[in-house]
Amino acid sequence: MVEEKWSFPTNGLSMEKIKEYMVPGKNYDCLDNGRVFLGYPQTTPHPIAIETYKNYIQYNENHVGTFSNNDSDLNITRRMEKQFIEMLGDLYGDIEVDGYVTSGGTEGNIMGVWIGRYYLGGETDDICLIKTYLTHQSIDKACSLINIKNIVEIPYNHNFEMDTNLLIKEIDFQIKSGRKRFIIIATVGYTMTGTSDSIFEIDRIIQDYSKKEDVSFYLHVDAAIGGLVYPFCKKESFAFQYANVKSLTVDPHKMGYIPFSAGVFLCRRNLQDCVAIPIKYAKTVMDKTLVSSRSAAAAAACWTTFNYLGISGFKTRLNKLISLKEYLVENLLAEKLAVLISDPSTNMVCLHFNSIPEGLLPEWIEKKYTLDGFKLKCKEDMLVCYKVYIMPHVTKEAILQFINDIRLLVN
Repeated sequence: MVEEKWSFPTNGLSMEKIKEYMVPGKNYDCLDNGRVFLGYPQTTPHPIAIETYKNYIQYNENHVGTFSNNDSDLNITRRMEKQFIEMLGDLYGDIEVDGYVTSGGTEGNIMGVWIGRYYLGGETDDICLIKTYLTHQSIDKACSLINIKNIVEIPYNHNFEMDTNLLIKEIDFQIKSGRKRFIIIATVGYTMTGTSDSIFEIDRIIQDYSKKEDVSFYLHVDAAIGGLVYPFCKKESFAFQYANVKSLTVDPHKMGYIPFSAGVFLCRRNLQDCVAIPIKYAKTVMDKTLVSSRSAAAAAACWTTFNYLGISGFKTRLNKLISLKEYLVENLLAEKLAVLISDPSTNMVCLHFNSIPEGLLPEWIEKKYTLDGFKLKCKEDMLVCYKVYIMPHVTKEAILQFINDIRLLVN
Protein backbone atom coordinates (compact mmCIF):
# COMPACT_ATOMS: atom_id res chain seq x y z
CA MET A 1 0.00 0.00 0.00
CA VAL A 2 1.41 3.39 -1.06
CA GLU A 3 0.79 6.05 1.58
CA GLU A 4 -0.75 9.27 0.30
CA LYS A 5 1.62 12.25 0.26
CA TRP A 6 0.94 14.90 2.88
CA SER A 7 0.19 18.32 1.42
CA PHE A 8 0.27 21.74 3.06
CA PRO A 9 -3.28 22.43 4.43
CA THR A 10 -5.09 25.40 2.96
CA ASN A 11 -7.02 26.42 6.08
CA GLY A 12 -5.36 24.39 8.80
CA LEU A 13 -6.64 21.30 10.60
CA SER A 14 -9.15 21.24 13.42
CA MET A 15 -7.89 21.20 17.00
CA GLU A 16 -9.54 17.80 17.43
CA LYS A 17 -7.36 16.39 14.65
CA ILE A 18 -4.24 18.16 15.91
CA LYS A 19 -4.71 16.78 19.45
CA GLU A 20 -4.24 13.25 18.12
CA TYR A 21 -0.59 14.19 17.47
CA MET A 22 0.04 16.33 20.55
CA VAL A 23 0.32 13.45 23.00
CA PRO A 24 2.96 10.79 22.23
CA GLY A 25 2.76 7.16 23.18
CA LYS A 26 4.85 5.51 25.89
CA ASN A 27 8.27 4.97 24.38
CA TYR A 28 10.22 3.49 27.27
CA ASP A 29 7.65 2.02 29.68
CA CYS A 30 8.63 -1.60 30.09
CA LEU A 31 6.10 -4.34 29.48
CA ASP A 32 3.39 -1.79 28.58
CA ASN A 33 2.82 -3.73 25.37
CA GLY A 34 5.38 -6.48 25.89
CA ARG A 35 8.14 -4.37 24.34
CA VAL A 36 11.30 -3.26 26.13
CA PHE A 37 13.73 -0.61 24.86
CA LEU A 38 17.20 -2.16 25.35
CA GLY A 39 19.38 -1.33 22.37
CA TYR A 40 20.34 2.32 22.90
CA PRO A 41 21.39 4.62 25.78
CA GLN A 42 18.07 6.45 25.84
CA THR A 43 15.47 6.68 28.58
CA THR A 44 12.69 8.86 29.95
CA PRO A 45 14.41 12.05 31.15
CA HIS A 46 14.58 12.85 34.85
CA PRO A 47 11.39 14.62 36.11
CA ILE A 48 13.46 17.66 37.18
CA ALA A 49 14.88 17.90 33.64
CA ILE A 50 11.45 17.61 32.04
CA GLU A 51 9.93 20.28 34.27
CA THR A 52 12.85 22.67 33.71
CA TYR A 53 12.80 22.09 29.96
CA LYS A 54 9.06 22.80 29.81
CA ASN A 55 9.48 26.05 31.73
CA TYR A 56 12.41 27.37 29.72
CA ILE A 57 11.25 26.29 26.27
CA GLN A 58 8.45 28.87 26.60
CA TYR A 59 11.10 31.51 27.31
CA ASN A 60 12.57 30.69 23.85
CA GLU A 61 15.98 32.03 24.80
CA ASN A 62 18.68 31.82 22.13
CA HIS A 63 22.31 31.16 23.13
CA VAL A 64 25.00 32.37 20.73
CA GLY A 65 28.70 32.03 21.46
CA THR A 66 30.25 30.54 24.59
CA PHE A 67 30.07 31.83 28.13
CA SER A 68 32.66 29.72 29.93
CA ASN A 69 35.32 32.45 29.81
CA ASN A 70 32.85 35.35 29.88
CA ASP A 71 32.96 37.50 33.02
CA SER A 72 30.33 40.01 31.89
CA ASP A 73 26.86 40.29 33.39
CA LEU A 74 25.05 37.24 32.00
CA ASN A 75 21.32 36.58 32.11
CA ILE A 76 20.06 33.54 34.03
CA THR A 77 20.28 30.90 31.28
CA ARG A 78 23.73 32.01 30.13
CA ARG A 79 24.93 32.02 33.73
CA MET A 80 23.50 28.51 34.20
CA GLU A 81 25.37 27.26 31.11
CA LYS A 82 28.61 28.87 32.31
CA GLN A 83 28.25 27.27 35.75
CA PHE A 84 27.34 23.89 34.22
CA ILE A 85 30.52 23.91 32.10
CA GLU A 86 32.50 24.74 35.26
CA MET A 87 30.84 21.82 37.07
CA LEU A 88 31.85 19.37 34.36
CA GLY A 89 35.34 20.86 34.23
CA ASP A 90 35.62 20.22 37.97
CA LEU A 91 34.36 16.64 37.53
CA TYR A 92 36.82 16.00 34.68
CA GLY A 93 39.92 17.59 36.22
CA ASP A 94 40.13 21.19 34.95
CA ILE A 95 37.65 23.77 36.24
CA GLU A 96 39.14 26.35 33.82
CA VAL A 97 37.91 24.55 30.68
CA ASP A 98 35.95 26.23 27.94
CA GLY A 99 32.90 24.71 26.28
CA TYR A 100 29.22 24.86 25.54
CA VAL A 101 26.03 22.80 25.40
CA THR A 102 25.78 21.17 21.97
CA SER A 103 23.28 19.15 19.95
CA GLY A 104 25.11 15.94 20.91
CA GLY A 105 28.20 13.81 20.51
CA THR A 106 28.47 14.19 16.73
CA GLU A 107 28.74 17.97 17.01
CA GLY A 108 31.25 17.60 19.85
CA ASN A 109 33.41 15.20 17.82
CA ILE A 110 33.35 17.50 14.80
CA MET A 111 34.38 20.38 17.07
CA GLY A 112 37.28 18.33 18.41
CA VAL A 113 38.64 17.47 14.96
CA TRP A 114 37.99 21.01 13.67
CA ILE A 115 39.89 22.64 16.52
CA GLY A 116 42.57 19.94 16.29
CA ARG A 117 43.25 20.84 12.66
CA TYR A 118 43.85 24.53 13.42
CA TYR A 119 45.66 23.86 16.70
CA LEU A 120 48.15 21.83 14.62
CA GLY A 121 48.58 24.57 12.04
CA GLY A 122 45.59 24.53 9.72
CA GLU A 123 46.94 22.60 6.72
CA THR A 124 45.64 19.04 6.48
CA ASP A 125 48.06 17.35 4.06
CA ASP A 126 50.52 16.23 6.73
CA ILE A 127 48.02 15.63 9.57
CA CYS A 128 47.42 12.00 10.47
CA LEU A 129 44.20 11.21 12.32
CA ILE A 130 44.34 7.98 14.34
CA LYS A 131 41.29 6.06 15.55
CA THR A 132 40.02 2.47 15.74
CA TYR A 133 37.41 0.45 13.87
CA LEU A 134 35.12 0.92 16.88
CA THR A 135 35.34 4.74 16.78
CA HIS A 136 31.99 6.47 16.22
CA GLN A 137 31.16 7.33 12.59
CA SER A 138 30.93 11.03 13.47
CA ILE A 139 34.74 11.13 13.32
CA ASP A 140 34.58 9.99 9.69
CA LYS A 141 32.01 12.72 9.09
CA ALA A 142 34.33 15.25 10.74
CA CYS A 143 37.26 14.18 8.55
CA SER A 144 35.10 14.53 5.43
CA LEU A 145 33.96 18.03 6.41
CA ILE A 146 37.40 19.22 7.51
CA ASN A 147 39.25 17.56 4.62
CA ILE A 148 41.51 15.27 6.65
CA LYS A 149 42.41 12.45 4.28
CA ASN A 150 45.18 10.58 6.09
CA ILE A 151 43.08 8.45 8.46
CA VAL A 152 44.56 5.41 10.17
CA GLU A 153 42.65 2.69 12.02
CA ILE A 154 44.58 1.05 14.83
CA PRO A 155 43.33 -2.50 15.53
CA TYR A 156 41.75 -3.10 18.91
CA ASN A 157 43.24 -5.62 21.33
CA HIS A 158 41.61 -8.52 23.20
CA ASN A 159 40.05 -6.02 25.62
CA PHE A 160 38.39 -4.20 22.69
CA GLU A 161 40.42 -1.05 23.23
CA MET A 162 43.00 0.64 21.01
CA ASP A 163 46.13 -1.51 20.87
CA THR A 164 48.73 0.96 22.14
CA ASN A 165 51.67 -1.20 21.00
CA LEU A 166 50.36 -0.91 17.45
CA LEU A 167 49.72 2.80 18.05
CA ILE A 168 53.45 3.27 18.74
CA LYS A 169 54.39 1.37 15.57
CA GLU A 170 51.99 3.47 13.50
CA ILE A 171 53.33 6.77 14.87
CA ASP A 172 56.87 5.60 14.08
CA PHE A 173 55.81 4.73 10.53
CA GLN A 174 54.09 8.08 10.01
CA ILE A 175 57.11 10.02 11.32
CA LYS A 176 59.39 8.12 8.92
CA SER A 177 56.92 9.02 6.15
CA GLY A 178 57.32 12.71 6.98
CA ARG A 179 54.22 13.36 9.05
CA LYS A 180 54.69 15.09 12.38
CA ARG A 181 51.19 16.22 13.36
CA PHE A 182 48.67 13.84 14.85
CA ILE A 183 45.05 13.97 15.95
CA ILE A 184 44.31 10.96 18.15
CA ILE A 185 40.71 10.01 18.90
CA ALA A 186 40.29 8.04 22.12
CA THR A 187 36.92 6.71 23.24
CA VAL A 188 35.54 6.26 26.74
CA GLY A 189 32.57 3.98 26.24
CA TYR A 190 32.46 2.62 22.70
CA THR A 191 28.90 2.52 21.34
CA MET A 192 29.23 -1.09 20.18
CA THR A 193 31.14 -2.69 23.05
CA GLY A 194 31.00 -0.37 26.06
CA THR A 195 34.76 -0.73 26.42
CA SER A 196 37.22 2.16 26.58
CA ASP A 197 40.66 3.12 25.34
CA SER A 198 43.44 3.56 27.88
CA ILE A 199 43.81 7.34 28.15
CA PHE A 200 46.65 6.71 30.62
CA GLU A 201 48.67 4.77 28.00
CA ILE A 202 47.89 7.17 25.15
CA ASP A 203 48.85 10.16 27.30
CA ARG A 204 52.13 8.45 28.25
CA ILE A 205 52.91 7.70 24.58
CA ILE A 206 52.32 11.35 23.64
CA GLN A 207 54.60 12.47 26.46
CA ASP A 208 57.38 10.14 25.28
CA TYR A 209 57.21 11.28 21.64
CA SER A 210 57.00 14.96 22.62
CA LYS A 211 60.32 14.60 24.46
CA LYS A 212 62.27 12.79 21.73
CA GLU A 213 60.70 13.94 18.43
CA ASP A 214 59.70 17.20 16.75
CA VAL A 215 56.02 16.22 16.66
CA SER A 216 52.68 17.72 17.72
CA PHE A 217 49.60 15.94 19.06
CA TYR A 218 45.95 16.79 19.65
CA LEU A 219 44.14 14.21 21.80
CA HIS A 220 40.34 14.32 21.67
CA VAL A 221 38.21 12.04 23.87
CA ASP A 222 34.80 10.83 22.74
CA ALA A 223 33.09 10.25 26.08
CA ALA A 224 29.54 10.71 24.76
CA ILE A 225 28.44 7.62 26.70
CA GLY A 226 31.18 6.98 29.25
CA GLY A 227 31.59 10.59 30.37
CA LEU A 228 28.68 10.29 32.79
CA VAL A 229 29.50 6.73 33.83
CA TYR A 230 33.22 6.34 34.48
CA PRO A 231 33.74 9.32 36.84
CA PHE A 232 31.15 7.81 39.20
CA CYS A 233 32.22 4.15 38.91
CA LYS A 234 36.00 4.13 38.55
CA LYS A 235 38.79 5.44 40.74
CA GLU A 236 41.46 6.09 38.10
CA SER A 237 42.08 9.50 36.54
CA PHE A 238 39.77 10.74 33.82
CA ALA A 239 39.77 13.19 30.93
CA PHE A 240 41.53 16.49 31.69
CA GLN A 241 43.40 14.94 34.60
CA TYR A 242 45.71 13.77 31.81
CA ALA A 243 47.89 16.62 30.56
CA ASN A 244 47.61 15.82 26.85
CA VAL A 245 43.82 15.60 26.61
CA LYS A 246 42.82 18.72 24.70
CA SER A 247 39.07 18.27 24.24
CA LEU A 248 36.15 16.02 25.12
CA THR A 249 32.53 15.42 24.22
CA VAL A 250 29.86 14.01 26.56
CA ASP A 251 26.10 13.55 26.15
CA PRO A 252 23.84 14.49 29.09
CA HIS A 253 20.87 13.29 27.00
CA LYS A 254 22.23 9.76 27.43
CA MET A 255 23.49 8.94 30.93
CA GLY A 256 22.62 12.42 32.25
CA TYR A 257 18.85 11.84 31.82
CA ILE A 258 18.28 15.16 30.00
CA PRO A 259 15.77 15.62 27.12
CA PHE A 260 17.18 15.49 23.58
CA SER A 261 19.20 17.23 22.51
CA ALA A 262 21.84 18.06 25.07
CA GLY A 263 25.49 17.27 24.44
CA VAL A 264 28.51 19.12 25.78
CA PHE A 265 31.83 20.01 24.15
CA LEU A 266 34.71 20.86 26.48
CA CYS A 267 38.27 21.94 25.70
CA ARG A 268 41.26 23.53 27.37
CA ARG A 269 40.94 27.27 27.96
CA ASN A 270 41.06 29.39 24.78
CA LEU A 271 41.35 26.47 22.34
CA GLN A 272 38.02 27.48 20.78
CA ASP A 273 39.80 30.63 19.63
CA CYS A 274 41.32 28.41 16.91
CA VAL A 275 37.96 28.41 15.10
CA ALA A 276 36.54 31.77 16.21
CA ILE A 277 34.56 33.75 13.63
CA PRO A 278 33.39 37.37 14.14
CA ILE A 279 29.64 38.01 14.29
CA LYS A 280 29.01 41.09 12.16
CA TYR A 281 25.77 42.04 13.88
CA ALA A 282 27.13 41.54 17.42
CA LYS A 283 30.50 43.29 17.60
CA THR A 284 31.42 42.10 21.08
CA VAL A 285 30.71 38.39 20.41
CA MET A 286 32.86 35.86 18.58
CA ASP A 287 31.22 32.66 17.40
CA LYS A 288 33.37 29.75 18.60
CA THR A 289 30.77 27.01 18.10
CA LEU A 290 29.68 24.80 15.22
CA VAL A 291 25.94 25.50 15.11
CA SER A 292 25.84 29.10 16.42
CA SER A 293 22.28 29.59 17.78
CA ARG A 294 21.35 27.10 20.49
CA SER A 295 18.40 26.51 22.80
CA ALA A 296 18.81 27.73 26.38
CA ALA A 297 16.34 25.12 27.66
CA ALA A 298 18.89 22.29 27.38
CA ALA A 299 21.48 24.19 29.43
CA ALA A 300 18.89 25.05 32.09
CA ALA A 301 17.73 21.41 32.31
CA CYS A 302 21.35 20.26 32.71
CA TRP A 303 22.00 22.78 35.48
CA THR A 304 18.95 21.88 37.58
CA THR A 305 19.22 18.09 37.12
CA PHE A 306 22.96 17.80 37.79
CA ASN A 307 22.75 20.06 40.82
CA TYR A 308 19.78 18.04 42.10
CA LEU A 309 21.47 14.65 41.66
CA GLY A 310 25.03 15.53 42.61
CA ILE A 311 27.79 12.92 42.58
CA SER A 312 25.97 10.77 45.15
CA GLY A 313 22.78 10.75 43.06
CA PHE A 314 24.60 9.67 39.92
CA LYS A 315 26.44 6.94 41.83
CA THR A 316 23.23 5.59 43.38
CA ARG A 317 21.49 5.39 40.00
CA LEU A 318 24.45 3.76 38.29
CA ASN A 319 24.87 1.16 41.02
CA LYS A 320 21.26 0.07 40.51
CA LEU A 321 21.72 -0.16 36.74
CA ILE A 322 24.96 -2.13 37.02
CA SER A 323 23.30 -4.51 39.49
CA LEU A 324 20.55 -5.18 36.92
CA LYS A 325 23.14 -5.73 34.22
CA GLU A 326 24.90 -8.27 36.42
CA TYR A 327 21.59 -10.09 36.87
CA LEU A 328 21.21 -10.29 33.07
CA VAL A 329 24.81 -11.43 32.55
CA GLU A 330 24.74 -14.06 35.30
CA ASN A 331 21.58 -15.68 33.90
CA LEU A 332 22.81 -15.68 30.30
CA LEU A 333 26.19 -17.16 31.25
CA ALA A 334 24.75 -19.72 33.67
CA GLU A 335 22.63 -21.22 30.91
CA LYS A 336 25.28 -20.68 28.23
CA LEU A 337 22.88 -18.58 26.19
CA ALA A 338 25.48 -15.99 25.18
CA VAL A 339 29.08 -14.87 25.39
CA LEU A 340 29.80 -11.28 26.24
CA ILE A 341 32.05 -8.28 25.92
CA SER A 342 31.65 -6.13 28.99
CA ASP A 343 33.32 -3.61 31.24
CA PRO A 344 32.09 -4.51 34.74
CA SER A 345 31.95 -0.84 35.70
CA THR A 346 29.35 0.11 33.11
CA ASN A 347 25.63 -0.44 32.60
CA MET A 348 26.16 -1.71 29.05
CA VAL A 349 27.00 -5.16 27.65
CA CYS A 350 27.74 -6.47 24.16
CA LEU A 351 26.33 -9.96 23.55
CA HIS A 352 26.88 -12.74 21.02
CA PHE A 353 24.17 -15.40 21.26
CA ASN A 354 26.29 -18.45 20.58
CA SER A 355 23.34 -20.69 21.47
CA ILE A 356 21.49 -19.52 18.31
CA PRO A 357 22.48 -20.38 14.72
CA GLU A 358 24.89 -17.67 13.47
CA GLY A 359 24.07 -15.68 16.61
CA LEU A 360 21.34 -13.82 14.74
CA LEU A 361 18.15 -13.02 16.64
CA PRO A 362 14.85 -13.31 14.78
CA GLU A 363 13.28 -10.07 13.62
CA TRP A 364 10.43 -10.25 16.17
CA ILE A 365 12.91 -10.19 19.06
CA GLU A 366 14.96 -7.39 17.49
CA LYS A 367 11.81 -5.25 17.19
CA LYS A 368 10.44 -6.22 20.60
CA TYR A 369 13.65 -5.08 22.33
CA THR A 370 14.87 -2.42 19.83
CA LEU A 371 18.05 -4.38 19.12
CA ASP A 372 20.28 -4.06 16.06
CA GLY A 373 22.78 -6.75 15.17
CA PHE A 374 26.24 -5.88 13.85
CA LYS A 375 29.35 -7.85 13.00
CA LEU A 376 32.41 -7.63 15.21
CA LYS A 377 35.75 -9.37 14.89
CA CYS A 378 36.43 -11.46 17.99
CA LYS A 379 39.86 -13.15 17.79
CA GLU A 380 39.73 -14.62 14.27
CA ASP A 381 35.96 -14.81 13.87
CA MET A 382 33.39 -12.29 12.67
CA LEU A 383 30.46 -12.58 15.08
CA VAL A 384 26.97 -11.10 15.08
CA CYS A 385 26.68 -9.05 18.26
CA TYR A 386 24.05 -6.96 20.02
CA LYS A 387 24.55 -4.06 22.40
CA VAL A 388 22.25 -3.88 25.43
CA TYR A 389 21.94 -0.80 27.64
CA ILE A 390 20.40 -1.08 31.08
CA MET A 391 18.76 2.32 31.57
CA PRO A 392 16.49 3.57 34.40
CA HIS A 393 13.30 2.43 32.63
CA VAL A 394 14.52 -1.20 32.52
CA THR A 395 13.17 -3.45 35.30
CA LYS A 396 14.13 -6.88 36.60
CA GLU A 397 10.83 -8.20 35.18
CA ALA A 398 11.75 -6.84 31.76
CA ILE A 399 15.16 -8.51 31.88
CA LEU A 400 13.56 -11.81 32.89
CA GLN A 401 11.15 -11.54 29.95
CA PHE A 402 14.12 -11.00 27.62
CA ILE A 403 15.94 -14.04 29.04
CA ASN A 404 12.80 -16.17 28.66
CA ASP A 405 12.48 -15.14 25.02
CA ILE A 406 16.07 -16.20 24.38
CA ARG A 407 15.36 -19.51 26.10
CA LEU A 408 12.45 -20.09 23.70
CA LEU A 409 14.83 -19.84 20.76
CA VAL A 410 17.17 -22.44 22.23
CA ASN A 411 14.57 -24.98 23.48
